[in-house]
Amino acid sequence: MSVTVKICGLTNPGDARAAVEAGADFLGFVFYPDSRRYVGLTAGAWVRLVDGAPKVGVFRDQGPDLILRVREKAGLDLVQLHGGETPDLCAELGGRGKVIKAIAVGETVDWGLVAAYGQVARVLFDTGSPGGGGTGRPFDWGLLARVPPNLEFWLAGGLTPENVASALVEVRPAGVDVATGVEAAVGRKDAGKIQAFIAAVRGSGQGVKA
Repeated sequence: MSVTVKICGLTNPGDARAAVEAGADFLGFVFYPDSRRYVGLTAGAWVRLVDGAPKVGVFRDQGPDLILRVREKAGLDLVQLHGGETPDLCAELGGRGKVIKAIAVGETVDWGLVAAYGQVARVLFDTGSPGGGGTGRPFDWGLLARVPPNLEFWLAGGLTPENVASALVEVRPAGVDVATGVEAAVGRKDAGKIQAFIAAVRGSGQGVKA
């Protein structure tokens, strides 16, 4: 099984098209107001028109009514939650078929917390930060040495075209999620970096953990 690639923090139709043309498997749009890549709650009108790959809306500690409303307006396939959302809320929003739950990683990984989110589509490990991601910094990948062998997780945090192949060898995630590492400036993607990132993933020859 090949590693999936999500290009996140897309803020305009041109960058979304560039990600699709480069072969991205998922497109990410941030609907959290404190993010530097916030697209605005009215962005659903143009996000809905983007096609070519499943769309993921990123939220953090926002109510289910708002999330469901944005999901409908933007035509989102999945929601990605970066705050203290409970397993029950994840289930309310669609659980295994609709939700990616981010786990912030600092100096340790709370494996009990990871287990509590067993009924989501994917767990995503990201560098812990007050803003819930988009730091451009990797965490210590060695902290994932104890990941359960049957957990198909995604990896984020400081990934770039230069280091993603090493991450795949060391961590062997089912997918990778990148924002800062393929930008020309905050909120503006570099098409060449997107292409280089995806080429590095595709050329790594790494599959997911057995």
